Amino acid sequence: MRSLENAFYIGNNRAMISLGPLTDKKYCPYSCAFCYVKSGFMKYKKLEIDNIIEFLEKNKEKYNIVYISGDTDSFAPPRTDKAIELIKRISEFIDVDITFTTRTTFNDDNLKKLKNINDYMKNKNHKLIVSISISRLYSANYIEPAPIPSPEERIEMLKKLKENGLYTILATRPFLPIITSDEYIEIIKRSKNYVDAVLGETWYADEKLINDVCKDFDMKKVQFVEKIMDFDNNDKVWKCYEAKEIVEKVTQFCKENGIPFYMRSNPAIEYIRSR
Repeated sequence: MRSLENAFYIGNNRAMISLGPLTDKKYCPYSCAFCYVKSGFMKYKKLEIDNIIEFLEKNKEKYNIVYISGDTDSFAPPRTDKAIELIKRISEFIDVDITFTTRTTFNDDNLKKLKNINDYMKNKNHKLIVSISISRLYSANYIEPAPIPSPEERIEMLKKLKENGLYTILATRPFLPIITSDEYIEIIKRSKNYVDAVLGETWYADEKLINDVCKDFDMKKVQFVEKIMDFDNNDKVWKCYEAKEIVEKVTQFCKENGIPFYMRSNPAIEYIRSR
């Protein structure tokens, strides 16, 4: 068994975990062009569910919510069943809220499993919060290549999750210079009846990511600032696109429509947990 020491990230009262790399050669089932994991993010260890539970139990005084996944989409095929089993096991053995982020869609059987876990957690006065990521709607389809489900399929997934009683978040993240504010707002318009909150996010990139994402795009007017991450242990200085104009327009739209909008996951999660 691999060492549990520093297997995952714990900070700001959060334990961020995942199922780890898909294989020795492929880290995630999906290949999003903007993914910062390819460029310096601290990759998590690949552990069996029993060992993940052991890690969480060992560090249970350091966090009050579990985040899945920080470094890979644990819920994408072929690991969907295993990721749902991980949630079930955490809910049974750890007295904690759970949130996870994915770009996948769930079949009826897995939706039923998630509903059952959610009902079980509610009986224990805990919350299961699901974030579905949608970074584009009708442009730049190369940034979310197959086998990632279409934006329309993911919006429908938000609807089904909400119908099954789960807390849901639309994650329009990260905000990218090649996507207009109108497109982000359209994603929110189509999803707003099925979500408890909406997320944006600063884009953390390096030169290769910028070139992969923004090909054939005039970058002369795009401004970046340099930052380190406060949600990971890597010490890399990243070029960050803060998308101030997009943030302003999306914030205004959400305010006018009574939609809770946040640029970081923590306040969005805390808003839902406080309800």
